[in-house]
Amino acid sequence: MTKIMDLHCDTISRIRSRRNEGHICGLQDNHFHVDLKRMKEAGYSLQTFALFTDAAEEESPFFASMELLDIFREEMKKNDDWIRQVITYEDLEKNEAEGKLSALLSVEDGGVSMGLPDILEEYRKAGVRLMTLTWNHENVLAYPNKVGGHPKNGRNNWPDERGLKQKGFEALEKMEELGIILDVSHLSDGGFFDAARVSKKPFIASHSNARAVSSHVRNLTDDMIRVIAERGGLIGLNFCTPFLREGWKPGSLPAGGTMEEMLAQLRYLIQVGGEDCIALGSDFDGIEETPEEIPSCLAMPRLAEAMEQNGFTHTEVEKVFSENVRRFLKENL
Repeated sequence: MTKIMDLHCDTISRIRSRRNEGHICGLQDNHFHVDLKRMKEAGYSLQTFALFTDAAEEESPFFASMELLDIFREEMKKNDDWIRQVITYEDLEKNEAEGKLSALLSVEDGGVSMGLPDILEEYRKAGVRLMTLTWNHENVLAYPNKVGGHPKNGRNNWPDERGLKQKGFEALEKMEELGIILDVSHLSDGGFFDAARVSKKPFIASHSNARAVSSHVRNLTDDMIRVIAERGGLIGLNFCTPFLREGWKPGSLPAGGTMEEMLAQLRYLIQVGGEDCIALGSDFDGIEETPEEIPSCLAMPRLAEAMEQNGFTHTEVEKVFSENVRRFLKENL
């Protein structure tokens, strides 16, 4: 069975939201896109869990992220027989040897750090090993990758050429010092190239697709894909419909992406960046509509089967599903 490693999901934030609404839910068994029972059955090895905060919805984004961290820790402790956090690559190897799932912790919207070195150090001590500089809002570090409205409102979006702010440059330098890997998903075009220019270590786009296939500005240009590949980084295939489908509009059908659209993205990403930089970044529990044939993490093997049935080599499948992430973590974690 092909092992599965996914670079991004928002399940911890989903748990927090549902609990705030008065529901009882957790990581082992739920009705979301991701839970431990389905991960185990599907053949997962590693899932990256994001501490995601929407700054526009929170009185204090930092304290919201601390609540998410508490939930993550609680779920790791409660489900120690199922899953364990990985801090180093050796932790991943140990978990696999013992038949345990692995959890890698990330922060989505590094603005929660306010660019303060002490807060970045606290995240590092908590085991955070990946961090985006932005989400969909401007913050003290940088600009998001689009100017205009949210895709739901149908307004046009266009790339933001503004680069990193001074605190963004400082935060990136501190992150690399601490061993927190830069995640450029959601970052403005200008910010991407600023980060590529000054960073000294490989970085990833945990959940972004190819802009040439679907022109949404959340996706990567060919130049960006090549930069990430040349630097030894990773690009995680995002399952969100607007990032898969060219010309997507709110209410368009089918609501979820199709297998053909996912394969088209993978073909193009491999064509431009090579087979060594492509991975999975589902964005499960952060997207409303999942691909029709992959309604949850349990169905992830269907993508591997479709790849092999549609001309991808077995090596390419293995690299996309786990081996590229394994190599990257071995070199950088």
